[in-house]
Amino acid sequence: MFKDKSYVKFRSGDQADVQTLVQSLGISKTIARILVNRGISTPDQANKFIHTDVKALHNPFLLKDMGVAVERILRALEEDDKICIYGDYDVDGAVATSLLILFFEQLGIKIDYYIPNRISEGYSINKKSLDVLKGQDTDLIITVDNGTSAHEAVAYAHKLGMDVIITDHHQVEESLPLALAVINPQRGDCDYPFKGICGAGVAFKLIMALRQRLREDGFFENKEEPNLKQFLDLLCVATVCDVVPLKDENRYFVKEGLRQIPHSNKPGLKALIKACEIKKEKLTTVDVGFKLGPRINACGRLKDAKAGVILLTTSDPVEATKQATLLDYLNRERQNVELKIVEDVYERIENEVDLDRTLGLVLYEPDWHVGVVGIVASRVVEKYGRPTIILCNGEDGKIKGSGRSIPVVNLIECLSECSDHLIKFGGHKAAAGVTLSADQIEGFIEAFDHAIKNKMNFEDTEASVLVDDDLTEQKVGWELMKELSLLEPHGMGNAKPLFMSSELGIRSKRIVGRGHLKLGVSTGGQNYDAIAFNKGEVIEELGDKAGVVFGLEVNRFRDVDSIQFVVKEFVK
Repeated sequence: MFKDKSYVKFRSGDQADVQTLVQSLGISKTIARILVNRGISTPDQANKFIHTDVKALHNPFLLKDMGVAVERILRALEEDDKICIYGDYDVDGAVATSLLILFFEQLGIKIDYYIPNRISEGYSINKKSLDVLKGQDTDLIITVDNGTSAHEAVAYAHKLGMDVIITDHHQVEESLPLALAVINPQRGDCDYPFKGICGAGVAFKLIMALRQRLREDGFFENKEEPNLKQFLDLLCVATVCDVVPLKDENRYFVKEGLRQIPHSNKPGLKALIKACEIKKEKLTTVDVGFKLGPRINACGRLKDAKAGVILLTTSDPVEATKQATLLDYLNRERQNVELKIVEDVYERIENEVDLDRTLGLVLYEPDWHVGVVGIVASRVVEKYGRPTIILCNGEDGKIKGSGRSIPVVNLIECLSECSDHLIKFGGHKAAAGVTLSADQIEGFIEAFDHAIKNKMNFEDTEASVLVDDDLTEQKVGWELMKELSLLEPHGMGNAKPLFMSSELGIRSKRIVGRGHLKLGVSTGGQNYDAIAFNKGEVIEELGDKAGVVFGLEVNRFRDVDSIQFVVKEFVK
């Protein structure tokens, strides 16, 4: 099926900035245009982006309350206080928990950890878990990837005589919990220069600060100092899977981490790579985000999230294989559960929702699985272009749900406008969780749609694709491919470049696999191979030339590299 030309929109970076980059850096206009389209408009910014290295890391003590947190942890080490890491059940939380466990292990210090059950406990600290930790003689709780909105729970922890250090990256409310320290770059009074790190990124910053202070105190005079670079393989996984912008120091975390993952010495990562059947030496963010990440996530969605932490921290290859096999099985189960709910949701929308009058979608079914409603919401957003909340029954008698949004709508701001109908909510602008009582569902549905309509128009739901450059009749050679590789890794905030050709020559066409279209194409006097995934139905419509939106990649076959066009859409 061909798209109309109106589907294609060219990114409109400042042309003067493009020319400046071309002249200053000696790069092609195409690469300069891509950089400017990503908000990288000066030679200094472009150099830092292209040549990202360890210098991209910021001083961890720029994070508000970092000094207070470090001093309390050092006192805990001196006084032999019992420390517990309070994690979260998604990839980001599992990695953040694992980073701290592994770091303290290298210091020769054993710490405990606690991961709440997604279904029975929900997100963040809760009173019941605090009673458990107090019963285990815990003195200090360090949260990772949660805690910023846990006012009541933090107050209860203090009542029980436990100190709380919060490390998080989620949106901050007007007031903060009365914790000993709240380390969160989103704080309005925090001067940290980059707000986009994930929860594991904040945990990594805590490790950086702790190592620095321990070094200053002479802790490593008679023992080996941990090399923190060894943790970037795990941090890469969290950064990619939490869909934070791949800019600034996140770019370094992922760039370096992708190099390390295939050669990781962690038995868990090795076993997970094997379970995913990843055999290539060079991994991409797609491999991490769609193969490794979902398997770590699966245990928290359907069973016990501790399996992810055990996998990432074990030094036993046998245990690693056992956990990786379990996660692979749970991921397949998750896919089956998700597919059934997605089909139900689509049917409900088509039969019950007036899409000409509704912008904020809220759907509720008691028996939908709380562990996958967030993924289902993502599918709905992708299909219908509207912010979506999927609700179901929680084990505590409350209604639980997860939401996802589109780029132009800040989900947390919209939920704030609906707070009269909610018991609690939290998250960030693209994704959030909610809890409400059954008698508030109808009111919430109406309030959410009203809040969304204040943020977007119906025109914002219309699908379009953003293209970086027009390469009609332009020769695509290895020099361009080499320049394009400088822009990797790709992800949120650094999308893989897309191009347009209004008259791509079609030399041959055939169906391969399950409905994919394999093409021989030509442009600029050169011939290339092309692949159009799931586009087999257009084969009869294709003539000698076609308008095409495409990406470029290097395809290796029998140890021979070739340039391949990856067709996203056909346009007329």
